[in-house]
Order: sequence, then C-alpha cells, then structure tokens
Amino acid sequence: MINYDKVIAFLERENPDAEGVSRFKQAYHTFSKTGEWHRPYQVLTAGWQKLDGVLLMTPEDVLDADYRVYLTATTERGLRELLLAFPRRCAGMFHPTEQWMDNGIHDVLEGEFVHTDDGRFYRGVKRGSGAVVEYRTISKRKDAVAADMRKLATLKGKLESSQFVVEGDLMVERAVKDGLPIEKILYTTALLEASEGQSLLKSASADNISCYQVNDGVMGSVTTTRPVPPVIASVYFNFRDFLAESGKSNFHFSPGCTMLIAEDIANPDNLGMTLRTADAVGVSAVLLSRIGASPFHKNCVRAARGAVGRLPLYYATDTGPAIETLRLSGWRVLGGTSNAEKNLYAMKFALPTAIVVGNENTGLSIETRASCTELVRIPMASGQSSLNVGIAAGVLLYEVARRCRI
Repeated sequence: MINYDKVIAFLERENPDAEGVSRFKQAYHTFSKTGEWHRPYQVLTAGWQKLDGVLLMTPEDVLDADYRVYLTATTERGLRELLLAFPRRCAGMFHPTEQWMDNGIHDVLEGEFVHTDDGRFYRGVKRGSGAVVEYRTISKRKDAVAADMRKLATLKGKLESSQFVVEGDLMVERAVKDGLPIEKILYTTALLEASEGQSLLKSASADNISCYQVNDGVMGSVTTTRPVPPVIASVYFNFRDFLAESGKSNFHFSPGCTMLIAEDIANPDNLGMTLRTADAVGVSAVLLSRIGASPFHKNCVRAARGAVGRLPLYYATDTGPAIETLRLSGWRVLGGTSNAEKNLYAMKFALPTAIVVGNENTGLSIETRASCTELVRIPMASGQSSLNVGIAAGVLLYEVARRCRI
C-alpha cells in the first residue's frame, strides 16, 4: 500500500521545483477529493526502512513512447529497483532528475537521450526486450540461440556479451519476478512436469521473454551443471569500474547509505553468500576487487539467490584508491579483521559507512588495512579466531544497520 503523503514529501524534499512533482501533486489533490485520478498515474517506490526513490508513470500521448516517466532516487540501489520494476516491452520517456542517474539508466535500459521542449529525456526499453520475441523448439546444438548461450559458460563470453546465466526453476522464477533484463530462456520438458514450471513459462510469456524448448542434449551442451537444469536464462549486466579514467568515481555518493567492499574473495560460493547478505541488509552497492571469484560464476549466482542482478556491482583493480576516494567524500571505511584492537560492539557508527571484508585465508591486504578509516573485530569466544567471510559480512553490516536504523 503506497503512502502518497510520504511520496509527496519525498518528492518535495528531493526536487520541489520539478514540473513532474507539481503535476502529480495536483492530480493527487483531485484524487483525494473525488476518489478518481484526473490523470492516470502508476506510482512505484523503492527502499526498505526508508524511501529511497519514486517513479511516476503516465500514459504518453505525444512523444513516441508508451509512458512518460518521472524518476527520482537518492541511492543507486533505489534507482535500480525502480528501473527493474518498469514493465518489459514498454517504451518509456524517462525524465531523470539528476545527471548521476545516467549510468544506472544505461545499465538497465537500452535507448538514447533526446531533447524535447519539455527537457532532457531518455527514450528506451528494458534491455533484452527490444528484440523480436520467439517461442520455438531447438533440437540441434548448432542452433544460433544455443551457440550464443554456450558462449556464456566462460567468463570471457559473459564479459563480451555483458550477460550472465541463471540456472534452475527457482532462480529463473526469481529473475522474472524481480524484473531482471532477461534476454532469453531455455527449458526442457522436465520443467513442464510441475505446475510451478508451467506457471514460470506463463509469467515469462506475459513479460514477452523469448522461450526455447530444448532436449537434454542441447541443454547439456550449453551448461556444465549436472544433472542438467530444467531451465536457464541469460540476463544482461553492466559491471562498472568504480573509478573512471579521470580518477573520479562512477558511483553516486549518497550521504545516508552503506556499501560492502569485498577484497579477493576466492570461493564463488562464499562470494555469493556474501552478496546475498549484502542484498538482505540493503546496501546501496557492492565494490569487488578485480582479483578473486567472479560474481557471474554460476556457483556465485546460485548462492547469491538473486542478489546478482539486483545489486549495483562495481569493481576496482586496486581497492586502495577506491577506498581513498570514499574517505575523501566523507565516508567512514571499516575493515573487518580478527586482530583489530577495536571491538565491533564498542564502536560508534555514522552514515555513510563502507564495510570491508577480505580473502578467506589471508584476510585484508596490508594496503587495504592501511587505507581503512578504522579496523574492527567481531568478538568471539575462545576456540575460534575467525568466521566465514559471508557470516562476518552479515554481522558487521547488520550491526551498522541496527545502530543507524538504515
């Protein structure tokens, strides 16, 4: 249930002079009196414990689009949530309120910026929904669709195509439900044996996602998972460098948010669990070191339970300069290490804060420790000196969330 008073308060605080805000306020004023919208609005919101973004959609009658979309957000996560909620196959004229939103828009949508009498807009559709929809059977491994999917089995293929693969009925169902920019789905007859599988295909069809029925031989040729999964999907992604060539950050520094920095986590299952935890606690973004497991490894994607695709992900060849950039922007950067003097529960917290966790065996590098604002340890009873990196990240992040009421 949307609280329109909170929505209006958020819009007035973030962009009080915008024409889109004024129009919506007038429409809501009429609605509150008559119970009817004089101008039909669809309102989407983002945020967990507080409002992080609002998207206003109205049918577009003049410009070449299905909807005119007013878009405002305070965090990259909030922006991504709103864009993922935008319906597939619908063209939108998106009016972002701030320049920093451009990168996030390019991550989820495909199109171009245009200038009209009403201002600067991005005319586009969700990635993967611009192609012709197909529903057919593939019986040969040499089929072009199967060949394209096969390339995504390697990291090189993923990076070249800007796509990763989601495997299994539960994970593909979640990807469809979350509105991820899916290009295509491949499935076997095994998916049709359960009502849940049939429901998944109906949802995909309703979202105009291309679906291809394949035999076990074709499925086995495009994935190394055994036994072969009943369904897989390819999803678009954009893995951005945290620092641009100019040295400036590509990340939007929001004052009231948290970030997770994961340095050289080697095991993809551990990385996936860490990303899942970060997603659950509501971090604005995750920064990964270039060395370590890929977030798009199939084990990481599976363990992350949907976090890969929902979370804004960045990488840094060297985490030191990235941490320094955060510090210069007013962020507190806390490095988690078992030999730190300061106890987590004795710390004072303030946002924005970044939590840094390190390699499963060696922990944080010497350079990263030196870059952090402070080092902090999780207190433990005798007998253990460390925790699994995913669990440690969860303890640290949830303590920040609890203290700061994110």
